[in-house]
Amino acid sequence: MEVAYFKKHQRGKTYHYYKVFGGKGNTINGYQEVINFLNALPIISIEHNQLDEATGTWCTYETCIPITKEEYQLAFDIAVSDEFCIK
Repeated sequence: MEVAYFKKHQRGKTYHYYKVFGGKGNTINGYQEVINFLNALPIISIEHNQLDEATGTWCTYETCIPITKEEYQLAFDIAVSDEFCIK
């Protein structure tokens, strides 16, 4: 399964980071790991594509900035370096 990495600007210097499993388009089995830094505690969540709907990973490919695996890993390491929430 293809893995790609993205970030999306939220506000100021804050971004959401995405590790996307699947590929561009409506991948029925696609899902993404999302790191959210907007709250006091970072939130790491998994979002699955809905069957037969262009959601989840499709939107990430269309609206986010591609990044390297290393940039994603740095964001992940920062998120889990102290308290964080898994949803």
